[in-house]
Formats: sequence, structure tokens, C-alpha cells
Amino acid sequence: VDISNSTLYNSVLPPFKAASEAGVRTMMNSFNILNGVPATGNSFLQRDILKGKWNFNGFVISDWASVREMIMHGFAKDGAEAALKAVEAGSDMDMESHIYIAELVKLVNDKKVDVALVDDAVRRILRVKFELGLFDNPYKYCDEKREKATIGNKANNDGVLDMAKKSIVLLKNEGNLLPLKKSGQKIVLIGSLANDKTSPLGSWRIASDDNTAVSVLEGMQQYKGNQLQFEKGTELTIGKTTFLDELVFNTTDTSGFESAKKAASTADVVVMVLGEHGFQSGEGRSRTNLDLPGNQQQLLEEIYKVNKNIVLVLNNGRPLALPWAAEHIPTIVEAWHLGTQTGNAVAQVLYGDYNPSGKLPMSFPRNVGQCPIYYNHFSTGRPIDSDKNVFWSHYSDVEKTPLFAFGHGLSYTTFGYKNLKIDKVNPAKGETVKVSVEVTNTGNLDGKEVVQLYIRDIAASLSRPVKELKGFELVSLKKGETKTIT
Repeated sequence: VDISNSTLYNSVLPPFKAASEAGVRTMMNSFNILNGVPATGNSFLQRDILKGKWNFNGFVISDWASVREMIMHGFAKDGAEAALKAVEAGSDMDMESHIYIAELVKLVNDKKVDVALVDDAVRRILRVKFELGLFDNPYKYCDEKREKATIGNKANNDGVLDMAKKSIVLLKNEGNLLPLKKSGQKIVLIGSLANDKTSPLGSWRIASDDNTAVSVLEGMQQYKGNQLQFEKGTELTIGKTTFLDELVFNTTDTSGFESAKKAASTADVVVMVLGEHGFQSGEGRSRTNLDLPGNQQQLLEEIYKVNKNIVLVLNNGRPLALPWAAEHIPTIVEAWHLGTQTGNAVAQVLYGDYNPSGKLPMSFPRNVGQCPIYYNHFSTGRPIDSDKNVFWSHYSDVEKTPLFAFGHGLSYTTFGYKNLKIDKVNPAKGETVKVSVEVTNTGNLDGKEVVQLYIRDIAASLSRPVKELKGFELVSLKKGETKTIT
């Protein structure tokens, strides 16, 4: 990673600073290099900023074997030099490199590492252990009764379900295909992911058990008023799907297409659950294409030929490029990998028992060539075609805007904004500015809206992004109700 100080201080560091100020007790340094120096050996990040300017008195742990990996980065010639550079830079705990154990004693005895650095690291680690009560009871959190009472209890499942429902984003709903009617309809549910109880758990969830998520099929089966038929349509993957292995995708077997098409042709509404397997996202799982993996796009287009009333439910851990779906499919629901209660959350949103309120936390590109694409970009010197010629900032083959923008998300109701007020027209440096707006539920259903405040500094000592999110609030509004949000 090679970034400017402007980007580092304005975009990268603020959430870490907020976490430090909120009292977080441990920080993990990253695998990557920042401006030529691996984060694990970066004293500017760990000592100057984190422990210095921010006065962080917790401890810093390395990422998995990242001390040793500084050798592969070419930043250290061997384990001894890696240990020296890491401890001097402020890495207090070595995770899985085992290099501190092997090298630090000798480095101290040889006067290459000041023992005060080791003392500081030990003091930080012991302080956090003391705060956790581990000196009084080293096994405080290893309690079988507590485990049985906590894991999977109703309160936790209710919380997981609430988070899952709030996370779902309604991207498109032409013709108000959603919410589904609760009786008198034939619903055909298509897609191997719809009946998958492992993929919704996501990638980095090693402690969870496979086959324990509520599938979308199971969630929709809770609604008894409609006729529900499930068709797999196609297998997404071939062979084993595990945390450690590369996935192999089915690109040739279409044997389930005809059965799915036959069922879809007589349906009132087709719900298709397509996207990425949970093990496609996360560390070591980058993609060069952002389309639907395997032959899912082919399946989608084949079903569309026999029934255009399609609700596309997406499972994915990253933005996807779905220009065909965005143009043709009337309703698209972003359902991510929502965890244990996935099926219940999706079903409750589809049937309208929960009015979707989620907003996109990232921009979805029109195609992979637009990446990186993000909402808070800088303006160029020629952002619009003011001179009516080719020399302005644009693509020659696609719009420069995202397919679905950061902050986008629809509801089954509508909201109106009016009476925007700012309490200071020309605030002095350091003054707080209060912004208020009246938000009205103008639709026919109760709902929730995430009110978002964006700003732009038109002229400043440094160029500023075209817009920056500075505040947001989730507000519940009954139909016809108005609230003032400040």
C-alpha cells in the first residue's frame, strides 16, 4: 500500500483512532506494507501514532506470522532481524511466528534489543490480563455452564436476527413485486444457495459448526399461505467446500435447468438466490471477475425467458458487477452472508414482516474496469462535459457512476426530506455546526430510514472529496409521521 499522508490521516486512521478512544485494549498490525515498511515493523504507526499521539496503553499483537513474513517482504534478512525490527517498532505480541520466543532472549543478552522494550510489551499484555480478571481466575471465561447458557441462546439468536434484517438492502423493486403476498400465490424458489445451511455463515467463522444456519428455503417454509416449490437449478460448487481449500465452480452442468424452468413458467413469483459461496470472501479469496460465479448467470437468463417476475436475492461478501440483472430483473435484494438466522431474516423481508432499511456500505461497479470505485473520490479538473468534446473525465464505454451507489437502499414505503437547516452560516474554525432536517414517511407503510448527512468543502487548503459522510441515524417513522433529525 502506497498512500499519501492526506489519505492516511483523513481516510485510513480515523476509525482506528475512534476505536482507541472508545477503549479498545488490543490492536493487530496488518500483513501489508505501508509506504515501503511492513506494518509489523512500522514504528511510525505503532509507536509514533498509536502509542504516542493517541496514548494507547493496550497492546499490539502481530497478525498471523507477520513477524516472520517481514523476511519474505525483504525487510529483514532472518528471524533475529525480524524480531528486532518488530519489537523496536512496537509489536508487543508475536502471533504464530514463534520468533520472539526463539530470538528475543539472545537479542537482549547481546545488547541489540533494550530490555526496556521487552518490559514495556510485557507490562502492556499483563495490564490487559489484569483488567480481564485473569490473575484472580485464569479460567474465568472457560466455564461450561456459561458456555451452555450463552451459545445459541434466545437472546443471542434474536440479536443475530435483528442485525441480519437491518443489514439487508433493497436495491431495486420495480412494479412493487415485493413484499410478497402471504396467500394465494405459487412461489418458486431457485438456486443451490437457497437450500445451503453452511454458506450463509460466511468465511471467518471457524468456531461455528457447518450446516447450522437457517436456509432461505427453511425461512420461507414458515409462511404457509402460498404454494412453495424449490428447485436447485444448478450446483454452484464441485467437490469439497472448506475454509482452507480453493473452491471449484460448476460451469458445465446444466442438467437442472429444465426442471427449474418448467417450475418457474407456472409461478406467480420466482425467487432466485444466487451469488457467492461464503468461502469466496475473506482473506486469500480475491477475484478478478465480479460476476455471478459458475453458470448462475446463464441460469438467471434462462429463467427470465419463461418468467420475468423474478426477485433476485444476492448472497455475496463483496460488491458484484451485475449490469444484466440491474437492467432486466425487476427486484434485487442484497442479502450478503447474514449468519445463523439468514433464512428467517430474508423471508421476513420478502414477505414484508420487516420493512428493509439497509443502505449499501460500498459502491457496486457497472463492471470490474471501474474498480476501485468509491463515493468519496476527488473531483478532477474536468468533471463534466462543459466544452462538448471528448476531453473530460469519463469512460468511453460506460457511465462513470456506480451501478448501485454507496448509501443506496430502498424501502417498501417512501420518505420525503424538507426544511434543511444549518445553525451557523460561517462557522469559525473548531466550532460545532448543527444540521437538522424534517423527514416524513410519505408512503403507506410504517418503516425505517437511515438519514445520512454528507458534506463537501468547496474550497479548502487541500482538495476535498466530492462528498463525505459525516453522520447517519436510523429513524423509525409510522406512515404519515414526521420527525426532525439533528
